[in-house]
Amino acid sequence: MNGHERLQNAAKASREGRHEEALQEFIWFHHHALEEEPSLYGVRLSFALGYWTELGQVYPKALDALRAIRKDKAEALLRGDAGLEWFRDVMAIDRELGNTTLTYQLYVALAESCPALATECARAALPAIVAAKDYALAARLMPPPEPLLRQRAIMLEHDIGRIKHRPVTRAPARWATIFNYVDEVKRLVTILAGNEDFAEATRIKALAISVIKSPSVRRDVAAQFIKPSKPPRSSRR
Repeated sequence: MNGHERLQNAAKASREGRHEEALQEFIWFHHHALEEEPSLYGVRLSFALGYWTELGQVYPKALDALRAIRKDKAEALLRGDAGLEWFRDVMAIDRELGNTTLTYQLYVALAESCPALATECARAALPAIVAAKDYALAARLMPPPEPLLRQRAIMLEHDIGRIKHRPVTRAPARWATIFNYVDEVKRLVTILAGNEDFAEATRIKALAISVIKSPSVRRDVAAQFIKPSKPPRSSRR
């Protein structure tokens, strides 16, 4: 049985009330899935944690286990015994549990205990820092906005060009790609505005649209700024 199959079986066990069995499978998946299938990296930090927290709504032991993993990894980071990947794990757990303030607090503590590691984790921590409205810290960690924006725009059009060859997942993948681009631009704009650089915030937002060459992609990006759309309907199950 591969990692993907084990995750689906865990979700099935959860739905059928076999709670402890499901929990043990989620724990295994979190610790070992990437050893067998590195391609499950994104699934491990999204759908798998989503299934896990759903289980926790009816089986509190599951949330206790998830919080224990989060605590162990955060403590290892603060000791300097872990790296960026574990920071991403903690960040994903905090996000799924609806408490990104903990990610922000961890980053601030990490900057004190392990400055070099904090520098490595800075880009990943930015969303939590912005959510905490620490715009001064965010500005110090933010890369130069315009070069980053131009790079992201090129990547956006490249990725959407590749999506055209994947008709089965075309609509959700296109939406997600555009959403991620706009989300990052909004974060840059929020940081600039939060530091009262309103003129630059306005310029970066306009540039984020105008720099895109494809008329259809440019139109969809502009629409996300005006009225963000919801993701295509999907199910974890």
